[in-house]
Amino acid sequence: MSILSPHAGWLLPMAILIVLSALFSGSEAALFSLGARDRRRLRRGGVGGRIAHRLLEDSEHLLSAILFWNLLINMTYFAIASIVAGKLEADPNGGASVAAVFTVVSLLVIIFFSEMLPKSIAVLEPTRASILLAPPMGIAVRLIGPVLPVVRTSNKLAGRLLWPTFQPETDIDLADIERAVELGTDDAALLKRERVALSSMVEIADMRASELMRPRSKLKLVEPPLNRETTFEGPIPGGYVIVTDDDGDRMVGTVAVRLLRPSQLDHFEQHIEPVIYVPWSAPVARVLSLLNEQDISVAVVVDEYGDGIGALSIDRIFRRMLAPQHDQSDEAVISDAIEVCSPDRFRVSGGVSLRQFAKRLGVESPEGSVATVAGFIQRHNERLPRLGDEAILGGFRLTVIEQDDESVRIEAQRILNDESNAMEGEGI
Repeated sequence: MSILSPHAGWLLPMAILIVLSALFSGSEAALFSLGARDRRRLRRGGVGGRIAHRLLEDSEHLLSAILFWNLLINMTYFAIASIVAGKLEADPNGGASVAAVFTVVSLLVIIFFSEMLPKSIAVLEPTRASILLAPPMGIAVRLIGPVLPVVRTSNKLAGRLLWPTFQPETDIDLADIERAVELGTDDAALLKRERVALSSMVEIADMRASELMRPRSKLKLVEPPLNRETTFEGPIPGGYVIVTDDDGDRMVGTVAVRLLRPSQLDHFEQHIEPVIYVPWSAPVARVLSLLNEQDISVAVVVDEYGDGIGALSIDRIFRRMLAPQHDQSDEAVISDAIEVCSPDRFRVSGGVSLRQFAKRLGVESPEGSVATVAGFIQRHNERLPRLGDEAILGGFRLTVIEQDDESVRIEAQRILNDESNAMEGEGI
């Protein structure tokens, strides 16, 4: 240490440069590891969050500024390290070996403290780190703003000079992929899985949201104020907790519990994701497209009266398309709501999809803007379902046998063709 004492005036600037380099390296790791959902949450992160969100809107500009400052800082650091190494080599108490050791130690210090350590810390909590580091990054980007166009132009000219013939590769066509699969494998098991996947995709294209959704009665619903005990208590179907409004009626958000890290459970309310609302008759393929466009995981399915009757997650759609053999547990959700009393008599909850129930009965689903069995009876009687209300669905008479504020229970009894025609003629 006595050898370095005469050169302490150079060591202090090196320490400051290490801190600055760590600041820019950590900022780069934190800001560019944020997903689309995390970026939306930045808007609610106060001044720092809004600055970070604004910087990420022009990510190329931000990255150029960070790299420029990091390069400038590191070059200055190594320039000072070279000066100190030269002085140590000329010092009678030092020599070439001391200078070499100092150079190696300086290199290791900046690698660890300015690259590895700050980046490792930043990616653990990227949102918090981004909010904290955004204000100094905003100042740094503003300072270097006039120089960045020159840097970009230099990079473009260098790229054209060194790689003038590079051309973007064409996208692979879906037909080419299918042809490659046909010619590239004779594995019977693989071909079978491919056929199952294609069949599921065709089925999805003709399926409505009400058929694939998880009914409201089978969802994990929580009302504000949220707390950890009630939110994570008991089973969580599908891995999603649905957040309702203060009245518990309207589903307004969701928490992907299966994606939360242990460190995020104590502040899970920060990870509430908005939902989209789709009509019960929307094709599942369209729902998937909307979820992808808005980068949201759950769609709330509403019936013809605007009430939320269930939820459909993007996980559920992909599982149905790609692994239908593992999707039987969700099919049981619908089956549990349909009780088979005999081959000609069934009991069903009023919230079950009318189209799904018609398939179960083996009759043709009626056309029209009706989502549920209870809605079908309501349309026929032009009032909310009451005890004794009836309607005809194919060759079955539907009768309301239980009714309260929460649910409706309906019995379906097969009837003779003559009786069915007579009842339909009477307008039942």
